[in-house]
Amino acid sequence: MKAVTFPCSGSTAEARARLEAAIDGRPWNAAGLDGWIRGDRVVLALFRPTFIGRFRERNGKTALGGRFRMTWFARALLPIWLAPGIVCLVVALVPTELQPRSPGFRIALALLGGLLTLLALGRFALEWWGRPGDVDAVSQAIRTAVQPH
Repeated sequence: MKAVTFPCSGSTAEARARLEAAIDGRPWNAAGLDGWIRGDRVVLALFRPTFIGRFRERNGKTALGGRFRMTWFARALLPIWLAPGIVCLVVALVPTELQPRSPGFRIALALLGGLLTLLALGRFALEWWGRPGDVDAVSQAIRTAVQPH
């Protein structure tokens, strides 16, 4: 996705403190802005996609700049999400002499494998693109935190 910049009022330390307060002020089981801040690096999300950026000061003004994208960790998990479905499909569809299987078992295993694979790809798509309005919701939450009224 394209780069996004959120102007911040005050210094980097003040904007960071406000953003940390917005993150920390959310009860653990309630909807709201979640993420972490390490140094000038920021990772934020309400759900997905995730905003990954950093605070920068230029000409005496502070801004939080970054992109909405999937984290590398989430990308690395795709094979783990897909593995159970692929294993079920392979066991169901590849002929073997180890044990005779009934056609009903093979059909059930193929359906389970297809369902698990579909769910994994759906999870990946949700992680990659997010739900409609997620980017706007995260953007609004960031603006509210870094630009107090």
